[in-house]
Amino acid sequence: CEGGIYDHLGGGFSRYSVDERWLVPHFEKMLYDNAQLIELLALAWHRTRDPLYRRRANETVAWLAREMTAPGGAFTSSLDADSEGVEGKFYVWSRAEIESVLGSDAAEFAATYDVTAEGNFEGHTILNRLKGLPRNISDGARDAARDEEKLAALREKLLAARAKRIRPGVDDKVLADWNGQMIAALTRAALVFDEPEWIAMAQRAFAFIAEHMTRDDRLGHSWRDGRLLFPGLASDFAAMIRAALALHEATGERHHLDRALAWQHALERHY
Repeated sequence: CEGGIYDHLGGGFSRYSVDERWLVPHFEKMLYDNAQLIELLALAWHRTRDPLYRRRANETVAWLAREMTAPGGAFTSSLDADSEGVEGKFYVWSRAEIESVLGSDAAEFAATYDVTAEGNFEGHTILNRLKGLPRNISDGARDAARDEEKLAALREKLLAARAKRIRPGVDDKVLADWNGQMIAALTRAALVFDEPEWIAMAQRAFAFIAEHMTRDDRLGHSWRDGRLLFPGLASDFAAMIRAALALHEATGERHHLDRALAWQHALERHY
């Protein structure tokens, strides 16, 4: 959650790290990784009440809503690692760029997010908070909250500046199995964090797949630009049945359970 594998400006986790410190990621962001991490963050927060886990879950769901939601409410598959032919170019920063955007606040941000003139990745900086910072403060909790509020405002400025860059490509296929993982994760995390809008997001994605990616109770695998790749895989059924059960448990709405049973019968019949 504090390493460079996490996008500290835009939210969401990259696919994997190439080093033992979780500093340098392969910058591609996948729907299914973030689904599993959202659910894990909810479990970790429920057990520990560490506010970091709740913050990262909120930021990652915000990224999901902003960058990974297709028209109709389902979720797209992934964001590429590279832009302009360079891996990570969209995400990394130079010290000069930080100073040009943040001005007098650049030094504080740089100290917090490991921004140096030489950088930590090919002459640039992957933002991270792996370095524990000593705090010489009188009221720790109140000042820490104030620090976080200020840092959030600085991150928003950098996020707005980053939005002007050439963006990585989007794989905008809607995959039933990956959507099922995210629907279940959102639903279960919503109950832990008391975020009803997350359940509404999950229901919109579920409704899209039930309407556009199901034929006679049999799922397709992939939908893009009005075309359905049919039939689906056993993994599509497994993930969407789990999603349907999670929504039924969260809402008590019978049609989710009915859909789970119909898909289960189709799975047994055809697979």
